[in-house]
Amino acid sequence: MTVIALLFFMPGLIQAAAEDPVKEIVNKIESRYRKTTDLIADFTQTTTVKGFATALKSAGRVYIKRPGKLRWDYLEPNLEQIFVNNDRVQFYVPEHKQVLTGQLSKMADSQAPLQLLQGLGRLDKHYTVAAIPGGAKGSRLPLLSLIPVEGGADQPRIVVEVDPDTYFLRRVELHDVNGSVSNFLFSKIQANTGLKDELFVFLVPKDVEVIPAPTLAGP
Repeated sequence: MTVIALLFFMPGLIQAAAEDPVKEIVNKIESRYRKTTDLIADFTQTTTVKGFATALKSAGRVYIKRPGKLRWDYLEPNLEQIFVNNDRVQFYVPEHKQVLTGQLSKMADSQAPLQLLQGLGRLDKHYTVAAIPGGAKGSRLPLLSLIPVEGGADQPRIVVEVDPDTYFLRRVELHDVNGSVSNFLFSKIQANTGLKDELFVFLVPKDVEVIPAPTLAGP
């Protein structure tokens, strides 16, 4: 290659060498979820509350359909259901015969995993993403730290583990400002199965009380 030719190609070579590996991972995650019209996955949740010796454990199934539909079913130890349609959320607790309703964007930070799963097609729009040294055990990809762009210092920090083969999220770790940590593990992920809209519609039973959900922001 002549010197002139080398100079001609050098900017491209420098750009490729300097490409941010985190940005590349984010692009692949976003591409995967943009191609996913719907998704089903089982999940287990382990929550360690600061000051308590025993962790809280639960399990269930999550359903996602673009755009903006999400259903989160807790099946163990008790049945609870969360239905999300864009920013509208209904949280059904059969044991208490109550449905909490509100805006997802104004609810407590325990709803952060729901917002994350809703916004995976535009991850870079909603979060500042950085790699965590060490990465996930046995994976060629690093763990990623996600800091919400909006909301201020009281927003939870999220750590995600990405499946290196599919670029679906297989683990989400939520660190709230009080020191509690919730760990969500996803398995049996199925994409583009043709979920019906009816799956995401919740009809309030007649004997159930509908009440406004607690919010972090004023009306």
